[in-house]
Amino acid sequence: MADPQVRNGYTRIDNELLEAICRLNISGNEMRILLYIIRRTYGFNRTYAEMPLSEISAAVGVRREHIQKALKRLSNQNIIELRTNPGVKPQTISVVKNYEKWAVESCASLLLQKIATVAENGNTTVAENCNTTVAENCNTTVAENCNSTYKENKESIKERGKKNPTPKKENIKTKYGNYENVLLSADEYSQLVSDYGESNIREYIRRVDEYVQSSGKRYSDYAVTIRRWLEKDNVKKDDFDMEKYRFVINNI
Repeated sequence: MADPQVRNGYTRIDNELLEAICRLNISGNEMRILLYIIRRTYGFNRTYAEMPLSEISAAVGVRREHIQKALKRLSNQNIIELRTNPGVKPQTISVVKNYEKWAVESCASLLLQKIATVAENGNTTVAENCNTTVAENCNTTVAENCNSTYKENKESIKERGKKNPTPKKENIKTKYGNYENVLLSADEYSQLVSDYGESNIREYIRRVDEYVQSSGKRYSDYAVTIRRWLEKDNVKKDDFDMEKYRFVINNI
């Protein structure tokens, strides 16, 4: 079981320098190598140390050829200093403490630049400016949020819209009856009234509503159900409708 203790050894590093390292926009391999260099230098209270490629490779789990390339990139960015020793001695490596001389941008600065580019150039540069580079150096979720996901979500919304279209106004159902069990659209109600008269339709809405309430039975189409009940009772179409003539009768 791992049980690290400070008494077994520790690496002392300035907080300001550590915070600058946290802001570095470098690859994962480069960061692991840099941390090992810090371990081999500041971990022994010295500013530089001789480190062969094989040693670094074994410590960070990266092949020697990749170690050499990563060290060169770190050196080119002035994060570390490489000094070749004469003969067969391994090279000497040290960390450049003056982080203001590092020729590398922080992850936050890079993201701000990319956002500014998108705002200036429009949506066409989103995929170009927010793709794999940011994911490799900063955060993998950037590529997920700025690349193909938006297009996929947009297509998904379109598909859902086709499967579940917004109901047309004339197809919206209104509840009828004292218990509000009868559902009819405006067109369905108007057609029933036109065929059988409003008084008949009101009466049969009341009957169907009370039957559904007492029996617990539900119908998929209440307009058809009302017509069947009317036909079963032999109610004729265009029967005299008292509601049509109530105004005239009340004024005689």
